[in-house]
Amino acid sequence: MLWRLPNTVSRLAIYIHGATASERSFAFIQKSIRSKDPIFLNYEKEGTAKDNLAEMIETLNSVKDPLFIVAHSLGGVYATYLQQEVDNVKGVVSLATPFNGSEIATWGAMLNPGYQLFRDIRTSSDFIRTSRKIDITVPWLQVVTTVGDVPWIQGTNDGIVTRSSMMCRDDIDYTEIDRNHYEVVLSKRVVDIIKKRVYK
Repeated sequence: MLWRLPNTVSRLAIYIHGATASERSFAFIQKSIRSKDPIFLNYEKEGTAKDNLAEMIETLNSVKDPLFIVAHSLGGVYATYLQQEVDNVKGVVSLATPFNGSEIATWGAMLNPGYQLFRDIRTSSDFIRTSRKIDITVPWLQVVTTVGDVPWIQGTNDGIVTRSSMMCRDDIDYTEIDRNHYEVVLSKRVVDIIKKRVYK
């Protein structure tokens, strides 16, 4: 797992990528914002969600500055735990996060039961069900992606995650954007949202 922690800054932006992705997925956002010293939490895709989360908590608990999280997809589920376990998390912007898990992962886990990632983010996983019970105690905006619908996923979806999974929490704010699950990290509107909520 790769961590990049700057020595001293007054507030830190933490970026957490989605499943099967990396910090490169935030390249457009970073180029547009031109922020100094972003921190990317690059978790192990082959590791368990529990182990990945433990490493994130250990690392962020060593930082004393206010932390603001930007998370794509699965990264937002990790952020749910982090805002509870790390005292200085002050806010979150999540992009297309499947708070109620992924139906694609549920099917994938049946076809390939040994693949840990599918097991962790299927709709019935302990990781997902436990995250739903966690109260959100910081300002949180979820960007809901509204295009990309594919017929083999039950319910309106962005090609990967259902709208109902993205919008199942009642303790956060929502805004919609006409992008699919992957285009959301290439959106100028998302850049503006992050600038206002994280770098204000």
